[in-house]
Amino acid sequence: MNNNNILRLQAVATLLSISLTALAQKENLETIAEAHHLAAYLVAALMISVFVMIFTNRLFYYRQKEINAKTQQLNTQLALVLASNRTQVWTYDFVKHVYTLLSHNGEEAKAFPPIDFAQFFDSSEFAQLHKAVVSLSESDQEPDPIVINGSKPADGSTPRIYKIHLSILQRDKTGKAKLLLGTERDITENRLRKENARNMALRYHTIFNSSLVDMIYYNDKGQLADINDKACETFGIKDREALMRREVKITDIPAYRGLDYDSLETIQMSSITDIDRTKQEDERIPELTIGGKFYYECAVSAVRDKDEHMIGVIAAGRDITDMVDSYHRQQQDALLLEKRTKDIQDYINNINYALKVSGVRLVNYHPDNHELKIYSNLNQVQFSLSQIRCASLLASTDQRKARGLLLRMDHRTPGNFTTTIRTRFHDEQGRDIHLTFNMVPVEGKDGRISHYFGMLRNDTEMVYTERQLTTETKKAQETEELKNTFLMNMSHEIRTPLNAIIGFAELFNNPHDAEDEPVFSDEIKRNTNELLALVNDILYISRLDARMVEFNYRETDFASLFEGFCYMGLSALNPGVNIQVENPYTHLMVKIAEENVGEIIQKLCAHSARATTSGSIRTKYDYRHGELNITIEDTGKGISQENLPHVFDRFARSENDDQFDTGLEMAIIKEEVEQMGGSIELQSEKGKGTSAYVIIPCEMTAMEKKNTEIIVS
Repeated sequence: MNNNNILRLQAVATLLSISLTALAQKENLETIAEAHHLAAYLVAALMISVFVMIFTNRLFYYRQKEINAKTQQLNTQLALVLASNRTQVWTYDFVKHVYTLLSHNGEEAKAFPPIDFAQFFDSSEFAQLHKAVVSLSESDQEPDPIVINGSKPADGSTPRIYKIHLSILQRDKTGKAKLLLGTERDITENRLRKENARNMALRYHTIFNSSLVDMIYYNDKGQLADINDKACETFGIKDREALMRREVKITDIPAYRGLDYDSLETIQMSSITDIDRTKQEDERIPELTIGGKFYYECAVSAVRDKDEHMIGVIAAGRDITDMVDSYHRQQQDALLLEKRTKDIQDYINNINYALKVSGVRLVNYHPDNHELKIYSNLNQVQFSLSQIRCASLLASTDQRKARGLLLRMDHRTPGNFTTTIRTRFHDEQGRDIHLTFNMVPVEGKDGRISHYFGMLRNDTEMVYTERQLTTETKKAQETEELKNTFLMNMSHEIRTPLNAIIGFAELFNNPHDAEDEPVFSDEIKRNTNELLALVNDILYISRLDARMVEFNYRETDFASLFEGFCYMGLSALNPGVNIQVENPYTHLMVKIAEENVGEIIQKLCAHSARATTSGSIRTKYDYRHGELNITIEDTGKGISQENLPHVFDRFARSENDDQFDTGLEMAIIKEEVEQMGGSIELQSEKGKGTSAYVIIPCEMTAMEKKNTEIIVS
C-alpha cells in the first residue's frame, strides 16, 4: 500500500468523523462556524485522525507482515518450482543494456553486460537471442519461445539446451519497453528423452518393418497389433489392413493354441503345419493364402513393464520350409556324395595298391620351378628333386639324354614322350637300375602347358631281359649257324672216311697188284674205325645236348684211379717224351661220376700226347674246398691265339694244329664238365705247349695224403 492511498484514507476518515459529530449533536451547519465550536471540532477531528492513523498504521503493519509471509511462501514455492523445472529467470534493462540474473527467490543475483552474458550460450545462437530481445522492445506482441544451446562444457560433454520465454515486465509512460523478463528453462533431459524415444521408436519401426525375419506384435489382450511386411510375405497375406481389422488373436494360430499367455516369458519353438488340412478343419485366418506342409521356427517373448504387467508379446520367426527341404536334399546328396567318395576312395586305393604292387610311381614336373616330384601313391610325395639332383643320380652315359629331356619340358614342348634312363643305383642282383619315364603334357586354363604328368617304371628286369633275349637270340643264331656248320661239317666228315672206304673197296674190283691189297685193307679198316668213332661222338654229343646222359655219382678212391686214367690216355705217346704223373694222396674218397671223369682225363691226355713230340707231359690233381682240380700240361706245339677261342667248337679243327680226333672230342669234354657243374679252361701259346685246367665239384668223405694219417670227413 503506497503513501497516496494512505492520505486518501486519512481524508475520508476526517470527513467521516466530522459528519458523525454533526449528526451526533444534531446541530445546524451554521453553528459549526462558531469559533469555540470550530476549535472543539478541530480538536475532535485531530484526535479522530490520530486514532485513525494509529489504527491504519497497525492495520498496514500486520497486513504487510502477512503479505511478506505470503510472498516468502510464494517465493519459496516458486524457487522449488524453478529448481525442479530447472528454470532460470533473468531480466534485461533496455536503458542500461544489462542482463541481470535473479535468484530463485526473485532477488538480483548478478548483472552482466551482453558480452559477458553471452558466455553462457553458444556464441552464434546468442546473437539470435539478443536480436529477439532488442526487437521485442519495439513490438507489442510476445515472440515465440526460443530454443538455444548453452556453451560447450570444458569436459567435452554435450552442451545444455535451453527454452527461453521473453516478455515485457515494465514499460515507461510512453509505452516503450523498459524492462524485459526472460524465463530460461533447461530442456536438455527432456530433449534427450524425446530424442531417445524418437530414435527408439524409429529403430523399432525400422527393425520391425525392415527385419529379415517375421515380426508380429500382439497387445496385452493377445490381439494382433502389428505385423511387418516380411511376415505378410511369408504367410501370403495380401490385405494387411483387413487382417488388422479382424483383431486376430494369438490363439487363432495353430502353433500357439497351447500357450499360457498370462505366464508367458520367452520360448523357442518349431512347428510343422499342414496348411491345407488346417484350412479344411478350422479356417480362422482366411487371409492366409499359402498351402502345403509348412515348417516354421520362432521365438515368442513377453514384453512387461517395470511392475511385471503384461504389455504385449512379440513373435519373431522365419519360414524354414525351404531350409528343411534343402536339408533333406542335402542329406540325400550327402549320402550320394558319400557313396561317390567311397567309390573314388576305392578307386584311389586300387590305384595306390596297383602302384605299390607294380612298383610304378607317378611323376609331376613343373617347368616354373624346375622340380621333379615322384609320388609313391596319389597323395604322398616320395621324392622332390631339382634338375641338378636328378642329373647326379643318373649314370654319366645317360646324363646328357636326361638334360635334353628336362630342357624339352622347360620349353613346354607339346607331345607325349617315353624314355629309359640308367641310374647310378643297383638292384639286389648288382645290376644297374633302369627307369622308364612316360610323360604327358597337361594344359592349364589358358591353353598353355602348365606341367607334365606321367609314370615312372623300374624296367631293369625288362632291359636285362631284352639284353638277354638279344644275347640269346644272337646265341641262337650262332647256334643255328653252328648247327648248320655242324651238319655241313658232319656230312663232310662222314663222307670223307666213307668215300675212302668206298674208294679202296672199289680198287679190289679194278685190276691191281696183289701186293696192294693189304694197303687197301688197312685204309678201309682205318677209315671204318674213324667213321665209327665219328658216329659214336655224334650220337654221344646229341645225347648230351638232349640232357639224356646220366652221370652215375658214387664214392670213389680217386687217388687209386688217377694214374690209370692218365696212362691210358698217354698210350700213344711219342718216343722221347717224359711223363710226370703227380699223385699227392694215398687215398682220396670223393663222390664223382667215375666213368665220365676218367674219359675226360684220357681224352685230354691223348690230345697232349698227339701234340707233344718232345719235352714232357705233366699231370696232377688236388682237392680244395669241395672241388677236384685236375691239371694237364704239355710242351707240345701249342695253339695259336686266333684258334684258341674256337678249340671247343664242334668240328673246329685246324690242319696246322694237326689234330687227329673227330673234331667233337673237345666239345664233348666241355659239355660233360659243364653238365657236372664244373669248368674247363685252356691256356696255350704257339710252340710252347698247352695247359688244361679242369674243376669238378664233388663231396669228399675221406682222404689221406702221402706221409700223413687218413682223414675221414
